[in-house]
Amino acid sequence: MHENTCTTHEITLFGTTTVAVDGRTVSGPALGGAKPRQVLELLAVADGAPVTKDRLVELLWGDEAPASAVATLESYVCVVRRAIGTPGAGRDSVVRTTSAGYRLDTSRVVVDRSECLSLLERSTGASPQEAVRMVREALRLARSPLLASETRSAWADRERDVVTTRLAEACAVVAGRALDAGDVAAATELSARAADLAPFDERAATVRMAALEATGRRAEALRCYLDLRRRLVDELGVEPGAEARAGYLRLLAGSGDAVTETPSRTEIAALLELLRETLGRVPGLDPAPVDRAIGSVASTALALL
Repeated sequence: MHENTCTTHEITLFGTTTVAVDGRTVSGPALGGAKPRQVLELLAVADGAPVTKDRLVELLWGDEAPASAVATLESYVCVVRRAIGTPGAGRDSVVRTTSAGYRLDTSRVVVDRSECLSLLERSTGASPQEAVRMVREALRLARSPLLASETRSAWADRERDVVTTRLAEACAVVAGRALDAGDVAAATELSARAADLAPFDERAATVRMAALEATGRRAEALRCYLDLRRRLVDELGVEPGAEARAGYLRLLAGSGDAVTETPSRTEIAALLELLRETLGRVPGLDPAPVDRAIGSVASTALALL
């Protein structure tokens, strides 16, 4: 019995939900069907905290819970215990019964989502180098969509939003710390990941602009600002904040040791596109002559390179 008690269950929630135990992997129909799988997932995202039967019923069925919902839930728990149980363990299951519901025994269960969030939390107190390593490991764990088996559950959507937000925030913060520590490559990498996860995150865009500027890639930095501004204006109706604008103005001023004197074609194209967008938002301004004038300037500038 003691040997069975020490068995570790590894639950994977990123991608298809699976449980690895005693050298076997349980997933799909082997978990007992959609509802038993959801029971396991809901307990797994609770990080060991008890989840009441009423709460599980609410999340599983919403307003369409049958009269026999609690009894049916209890049968689902039995299905899960059989599916992921250790042979010979008897009633010693990692799905524990509490006074009002159920919880997972986290001393015997490892959940990849929990590991991911733990890495992000611990990165805040780590050195810049160690923080970069932790965030990269968290990103590796989260390389597949969270709860991919759940495409129509509001609770799963909320969980995905939480994890995505935490990942984006950590990537942006650690990218900034890496840049301050002189690790431009890590700052560029993590700020790009933050921007992918949260396209409207100005902090991530600002760090990415600074990292690109530090490597002499001013055209890409300008493009980063241009893309950010377009998203904010078109979808939210707001301009970038002070920090992002300051980074943009620094780029225009050409400050920084890594900036070359001669702009590239890409850089000129980005600047001209930004100018066209900006002028196009001036009330009463006819866009046709503006486009012709900008096109003429572009042709002349590109011919000189």
